[in-house]
Amino acid sequence: MMTIYLQAQQLLAAIEVELKNAALWNEIPPSVEALASTTPFCIDTMAFADWLQFVFLVKMSKLVAMQMPLPKNMAIHPMAAEAFQHLCADTRQLSVLILAFDQLLAPKSD
Repeated sequence: MMTIYLQAQQLLAAIEVELKNAALWNEIPPSVEALASTTPFCIDTMAFADWLQFVFLVKMSKLVAMQMPLPKNMAIHPMAAEAFQHLCADTRQLSVLILAFDQLLAPKSD
């Protein structure tokens, strides 16, 4: 049985690949000021795809690598659906992966 950390690591890697496939990967990181935003998804300082790359992937990868407690009820997919609807890129697979990540971290009912 795969641990939640292994599943999360695989999804994070797949999200990175899909960001690159959709040409949403940015080689230039946001400024320190942009990263310091306290607005959800740093929406006031960067594009959602940049938030995924430079905030979400970085922070979640660290938590997974150190096997720290993972957040519950992330609910990133609704924001992704909103942010991606205006893009020309094909983001369907990226949306599927983000939804899978949300579902992985959702509390399980026994």
